[in-house]
Amino acid sequence: MSTIFPREEKAEQIFDEILKNPHACERLKDTFFEAIPSAEESEGAGTDIPGTVFAAALFTAYENKDLSAFMMAVCNSSVFDLLRNSFLISIRFNDKGVENPIFLTDENGDLLSGSHQHACAKKYKMFHKLYEQQDEIPDYHMYMADGFREKHGYNEKGEIETFRISEHTGILMLFEFLESVTLEINEERSYAIIWKYLMKLQEQLPQALMYYGRRDENGVEKNTSKLGIFLLFCHFEHEMEKTVELANGIGLGCREAILAEIKALKNDPKNKTAGV
Repeated sequence: MSTIFPREEKAEQIFDEILKNPHACERLKDTFFEAIPSAEESEGAGTDIPGTVFAAALFTAYENKDLSAFMMAVCNSSVFDLLRNSFLISIRFNDKGVENPIFLTDENGDLLSGSHQHACAKKYKMFHKLYEQQDEIPDYHMYMADGFREKHGYNEKGEIETFRISEHTGILMLFEFLESVTLEINEERSYAIIWKYLMKLQEQLPQALMYYGRRDENGVEKNTSKLGIFLLFCHFEHEMEKTVELANGIGLGCREAILAEIKALKNDPKNKTAGV
């Protein structure tokens, strides 16, 4: 994709000279934020980072065509941080090897060893009541769990840091697949279905979280065999029984849609020789 304006031939030389001068970097940062109404009053707007870090992020983004590099300097979020924290894409299970969600109970609804001190007795009582009342659903489990969302930004040295935000406790519902769906359906098709049902989730239960996908500590995508919906106590505890019922309907609908897509692909004569 071509850029809107032609790229400057002497850009790197100009950038290098500016980066050598902290006052020039600070002036550049001030000019940028002056163009954004109320940026000075906005918490985490990037106005508190050193001008040299701001300028380096801006120039790196220009040279590498990397918008996230600049977004992290402006609002402490990458492009995909913004999408996830706007509830527009799902959260990966244990992304890059970091446990999330963190299970507090086992498959029998009992608190795991070490969770007793952490789990609130009132919330566990609420969870256990719902656990005992749950319908029998094939390949489905309910847990009490902790979770978090995150964003990325620069520290004063210009190094990228990961910040946990919105740490929370809630009820996690897992909808498992009989086999890893990515072996049968390509990523574009599965994520199109996931996105459709994530939007349904946000329409009916705003700020409920959806987990799907997995990526190891090296950033390599791995096969996944489950879908998760996380209901935060802080948002839904007053109507949790009704909320669980709605979430189950969405989760089951999503799973059935993916399995139906897999079945259709298997029955398509074109895929029997060419593969999915």
